[in-house]
Amino acid sequence: MTLQLIPSMDLMDGRLVRLRQGDRAQATFYDLTPEAWVERLAEAGATRIHLVDLEGAFDGTSQQAFAGFPSRYPGIRFQLGGGLRSRDAIQAVLEAGFEAVVGTLAVERPRELVGLPPSRVIVALDLKGDRVMTRGWMAESVCESTDVFESLLTFGFRRALVTDIERDGTLAGPGLAAAAWVASEGFEVQASGGLRDLADLDALRAIPGVTGAISGKALLEGHMDLSDRPVRAALSGSLWPEAGGR
Repeated sequence: MTLQLIPSMDLMDGRLVRLRQGDRAQATFYDLTPEAWVERLAEAGATRIHLVDLEGAFDGTSQQAFAGFPSRYPGIRFQLGGGLRSRDAIQAVLEAGFEAVVGTLAVERPRELVGLPPSRVIVALDLKGDRVMTRGWMAESVCESTDVFESLLTFGFRRALVTDIERDGTLAGPGLAAAAWVASEGFEVQASGGLRDLADLDALRAIPGVTGAISGKALLEGHMDLSDRPVRAALSGSLWPEAGGR
């Protein structure tokens, strides 16, 4: 199965940042501007980029400093998440040319998504163990995870961004079990959290239903080199050699 490597850009105070396990107290800021990083990713062949508005996720006060990205970089599909907790907020993001990544609203009030285009809405299933977390990963859903899954699938939303919170920003390897669990329920999964290298991509690619892998820290810090041919192929969604055969 072809699996696309999707760069993640977490934005706070207008700057690139990575959090460890979603903790604001464990933030690493990068000197590279968001625009410069998008340019580098585009040059490497990226066709999809995942944006996280951390102000929106934590405080509901999005600065939208990246609102013009879809029109500025027409060759890249941007998906945007963080604080999209109302139908109006989601529609504004869709109208701006983004795909919308919806977490808290999708988990707590999935019926409010009805009528939105499932092809442009990705539900964020942020897992801590077997529980779905919401509100910037600060609250645990009162519903059983399987009930959350069933509701979303019933309403036609099959695209899911699955984050293993305990691995996020750790370079400890992806949450294979979490990705496989959600995919087995009938979702098309983008896996996030802990990605280190191309061998991890090979492991995710072997899981039926997993079509994407989100990487922030590994790409930003050069653990996966943008000049490496297999990395460039993965960014464009092309096939690349098996980890053991490069």
